Amino acid sequence: MENKHTFQARIQPYFSPSDQLDVKLAYCLAKFGHRAQVRKELFEGKPTRYFEHVRRVSIILMDEMKIIDHDMIITTILHDSIEDTADLSPELLEHCFGTDIVTMIKVLSKVPKEGYIERLQNCHNWKVLAIKMCDRLDNLRSLIIPGTTLEFQERQIKETKEKYFPIFDRLADTLCPPEYMINIRIIRDEIKKLITRYSTIIELQAVKPT
Repeated sequence: MENKHTFQARIQPYFSPSDQLDVKLAYCLAKFGHRAQVRKELFEGKPTRYFEHVRRVSIILMDEMKIIDHDMIITTILHDSIEDTADLSPELLEHCFGTDIVTMIKVLSKVPKEGYIERLQNCHNWKVLAIKMCDRLDNLRSLIIPGTTLEFQERQIKETKEKYFPIFDRLADTLCPPEYMINIRIIRDEIKKLITRYSTIIELQAVKPT
């Protein structure tokens, strides 16, 4: 069972006490900012709290991409803060964590919503795109479960194929550092396999006899 202690234990061997406190602060701020929000998916019949998503995305970054990077972990925990909370403003986040981190959070935020994909397409910061890949993987893993509608599932599949595949291919093939390339490509390939499997499931549901 994941909790703040298991999360902090991941970074303890790698970071100084001050850097560990930065991550702990980001964790607490995200938990506070998303405190009243829930996800579409259900767990034991109840909506999942939104904070579970940002924590899962951070764990994908550390456990599956094998990236233990101070700025990236903080950005991942807070990647939806500007977009989805009223309390965590860019000014507050810059005050707490500095310019580089808040800039990455802003690129990952749909604020404004118009031009969001174009901003990612024009982004050459591999760290931002790697975090977006982790975010998309977590969203897809929780896509076809109780609480999500067929319309929502189809929209997510179409969006991933048309908009995110090219971005993730660019990351995996040209932008990411060589030391992370294998794991990033594994994540990229899992996303593509999930999309293929979900597309088949939805097609089969559409032709089921009534």
